[in-house]
Amino acid sequence: MDMDNAWEKIKKSVREGAALSIEKIEEYSKIGKLKVEEFATKKKIERNYVDIGERVFELVETDKKADITGDVAIKKSIANIRTLKEELVSIDTKIKNIIEEAKKSRKKSEEGEDIHGI
Repeated sequence: MDMDNAWEKIKKSVREGAALSIEKIEEYSKIGKLKVEEFATKKKIERNYVDIGERVFELVETDKKADITGDVAIKKSIANIRTLKEELVSIDTKIKNIIEEAKKSRKKSEEGEDIHGI
């Protein structure tokens, strides 16, 4: 009888371990996708900064009295950067939410194990 009980405990532990592994894989997968999105957004921001620099250079080279702040291309790049920075904040919030949800889920699982163990 003790051998059956031991095997049941082993099977239960294996199932719980597998479930935890699946949860972790899902968590890291979601975070990984968001990190890729974050990286791509940062690259877009960099590209807009480069575009602004190139445009400012062109304006200064062609007209010493150029209105840099009124240039349409520069305004567009600035607007793009603002939008992309908002996206970064959103991505960061999503990552934090995934981490918090995972912590809550693990905590609930641990609390549930204590109840079943009584």
